[in-house]
Amino acid sequence: MDFEPFKLVPVGYVRKNGETLIEIAPEFREALDGLHEGDWIKLILWFHASDTPERRNVLKVHPYNNPENPLRGVFATRSPVRPNPLAIYAVRINRIEENRLYIDWIDAMEGTPVLDIKILVERLDCPGETPVPEEELDIPSSRQIGEVNLIPRKSEHLDELEEVSPEEYEALVLELGPKTSVLTAKELVELIEALMEIYGNLPVEIKDRLRWHRDPR
Repeated sequence: MDFEPFKLVPVGYVRKNGETLIEIAPEFREALDGLHEGDWIKLILWFHASDTPERRNVLKVHPYNNPENPLRGVFATRSPVRPNPLAIYAVRINRIEENRLYIDWIDAMEGTPVLDIKILVERLDCPGETPVPEEELDIPSSRQIGEVNLIPRKSEHLDELEEVSPEEYEALVLELGPKTSVLTAKELVELIEALMEIYGNLPVEIKDRLRWHRDPR
């Protein structure tokens, strides 16, 4: 099978001037909207210094470039030498200044092209024991409120779950930044009751304005 080449456009570059930062190109500045200091992100870089025909043809390496380590396929390593010299880092944003993201030190060289930035999501990027399989989540019905992402479980085939108790049935995935938690149906009801109680204790003036916001007639 022949593979067609495709185009990748850098969105920024790694800079090292005593601190490590990602300088985003001006035309991609708006794509930073929604990122905050303290957020964890994934950087996808292109190790341009390793982008040679010879290095692209290397399929086995000594891990950590130590000849004492047995040869291993590059897909089982983090070596920069690979058919496509991509690198992926999970980093924390220490601060944001205009089009610059200041991060902790990484081993990428000055001027390394940044191909993409994605938020880090524990459920997808740091999977452990996943109570709710991804295919059972109702992703289109997800709601984002502030920094909280609410992902319900699909309601189909619930008739097959008659024997499952509310204490056992995982009904909702909660994401806050990269952190993920799962609520059972019982915990979901308790959360709703707690929120209603908190809402009930709001000042009357605030509740009146909230009602007007929802129904201004």
